[in-house]
Amino acid sequence: MLKKTYKFAIVSVVMLLVLGLTLPACTSKKPADTEQPSAPAQAALSFKAKTYTNAKDGFSIQYPDNWVERPEIVSTTIVAAFGVPGFVPGVSLSVRDADKPLTADWIVAANTAEGNVGVTVDSPLKETTLADGTPAIEYKSSFKSSGYDIVSFGISADKDGKRIRATVWTIDAFSPYDEALFSEIAHTLTVK
Repeated sequence: MLKKTYKFAIVSVVMLLVLGLTLPACTSKKPADTEQPSAPAQAALSFKAKTYTNAKDGFSIQYPDNWVERPEIVSTTIVAAFGVPGFVPGVSLSVRDADKPLTADWIVAANTAEGNVGVTVDSPLKETTLADGTPAIEYKSSFKSSGYDIVSFGISADKDGKRIRATVWTIDAFSPYDEALFSEIAHTLTVK
């Protein structure tokens, strides 16, 4: 009888060990490699915002709520612009064909076609991700517009064969370039 009890005890211990090891595996989360990626969380903005939405080209952007529309800046490729009532700083939004890779030469040509002169790209083109998960390219550039020296932070994202660009700009002599703010505004661009 002692042998049977001993065998029963060993079988019971082995079963408890097996159950103890397999139970957590049955209740754990699915493996990390099967989880779906999510878009980056939208951080709280440092400014109270208004939102511009362009339904035709499928994008939107947020900008400071004390900025006003700047229709005098709108052209064939610049579809919207906003800025402080005293003109600078501001943001312009353009839509062009994404017919060539985004390079410094492309940026110079696009800004020149919008009537600017002396366009330079003043930083490396850097890959970034918008809050909606869209890959984009950011860069700093400068140019002359209507005789004024403009410093800007730009971000471009491609969607359905179009290149959507947000350029946040200023005239440094009137309102100093604020890369943190300009980047924050540009990164609110969503194209999904």
